[in-house]
Amino acid sequence: MSRILITGTAVVATIAAIKTLILLTFVFPKASVGVVTITGLYVLFFALTAAVAYVSFIQLRAFLERQRKEKLVPGAGEPIAKETVVLRYATDWRLSQAEADIAIFVAKGFSNNEIAEMRGCAVSTVKSQLGKIYQKSGLESRYQLISFVTDEVCAMASESADDTAQIETRKVLPLTGRVTEAA
Repeated sequence: MSRILITGTAVVATIAAIKTLILLTFVFPKASVGVVTITGLYVLFFALTAAVAYVSFIQLRAFLERQRKEKLVPGAGEPIAKETVVLRYATDWRLSQAEADIAIFVAKGFSNNEIAEMRGCAVSTVKSQLGKIYQKSGLESRYQLISFVTDEVCAMASESADDTAQIETRKVLPLTGRVTEAA
């Protein structure tokens, strides 16, 4: 986070300096402008540019969060499952179908030997495809893949629970003494 803050401040400072230089070059080309005026212009441009950058950052963050939520919201009849998460990210990560299948098996906790046996291939093929999955996804190990998928499933489940929190429990829970309809 500090790297982003430092980079952002440097960019804002550079843009403010460029704006001040342009204004001094084109608006006051031959006038002798004092240091106080130059400093004032720089501070003004720095503040304006920082405000625009901050608002843009907040809007971008909100947009990306909405995109993430839309990606996680289960579609019509789509289950909240590890397969769903892997298949959704497979296109972003540009995984082949075989790599997506292996990622699903890994997310479900199968070993390389078990995956190779189920797929009818060599263990070395599974290891090779796992290496490609890690490279494409930016994850470094099967434990990170499992953790990532589990976190996304939990996020989907909590968002789904928020949507169904309005259901009245009397209609859902089987209560003692409830009259049941005869078949």
